[in-house]
Amino acid sequence: MKRVVLFLLVSLVTGSMSAQNYAVINSETILGALPEYTSAQEQISDLQEQYQQKIQDEYDQLETMFQQYQKDKARLSAQQKNAREQEILDREEEVKAMQEQYFGQEGTLAKTSEVLFKPIQDRMQEAVKYVAERQGFALIIDIATGMGVVHYSPDIDISNLVLERLQAVR
Repeated sequence: MKRVVLFLLVSLVTGSMSAQNYAVINSETILGALPEYTSAQEQISDLQEQYQQKIQDEYDQLETMFQQYQKDKARLSAQQKNAREQEILDREEEVKAMQEQYFGQEGTLAKTSEVLFKPIQDRMQEAVKYVAERQGFALIIDIATGMGVVHYSPDIDISNLVLERLQAVR
């Protein structure tokens, strides 16, 4: 669907671009050259590892509970079995909720990523806008995603200009 929309957009704009100036950028190259972006990536990676370890520890404890239940099962009454099974199920739900709290779309990791990356992306967007206005570009396409871009000439890649602007504005 995104490809179709991008193709239609490019098709519509292409007709009026004969006199227009256009360029491409590679946002991955630009962001990769920024120390603050690399630092943010490392922070997110560390946080992800920390959360993953917590979740793994919880699942290990859950597995221990289940193994202990399996050992004790023969000696338990029906009521005790039901109680222990419910305890295990409840604990499993708690662990799944914790996992969603950390890794879900609205989870801590997603929110932290947004807090760390949004200012950097906003700065890059401002730099792109600045370069586009200064150089007279009517259209700038980000080739990092590769969607809809089959070929481009490196001559129209202005990633270095955007990066220079970002570094100049620090």
